Amino acid sequence: MTDRALRLTIAVVAVAGVAVSAYLTWVHYHPAALVCTVGGGCETVQQSRYAVLLGVPVALYGLVAWIAVLALVAWDSELARALVAAIAVSALGFAAYLVILQLTVIHAACVWCMANDIGLVPALAVLAGLRILRPTET
Repeated sequence: MTDRALRLTIAVVAVAGVAVSAYLTWVHYHPAALVCTVGGGCETVQQSRYAVLLGVPVALYGLVAWIAVLALVAWDSELARALVAAIAVSALGFAAYLVILQLTVIHAACVWCMANDIGLVPALAVLAGLRILRPTET
């Protein structure tokens, strides 16, 4: 896969991440807008004390991170490449923590959160890893 294709794929994943985290941020402030699967635990997760960290909705942290990834992919420098990888590794650790919380502490799973935490974030980590490990094209 070329560097251009990796950048484009990362951008597509980041746009999906922006969409999911923007929706979850919106839902935090407008709970009636929540759409979840039947029998899902979205409401339980969104209303748990773990949905807010330091007074800020967890989804908002995700939104900022995904927007930063988009900006860094557009910037396209060695530093930007390293920062995307750092965000990906940090997000992967935090996503694992959130999944564990949902399954073992909250005892409910939010399909939107899981889409982000076990779908998009790991995809970003793999793509960022591939991009950081490949030699730069001159």
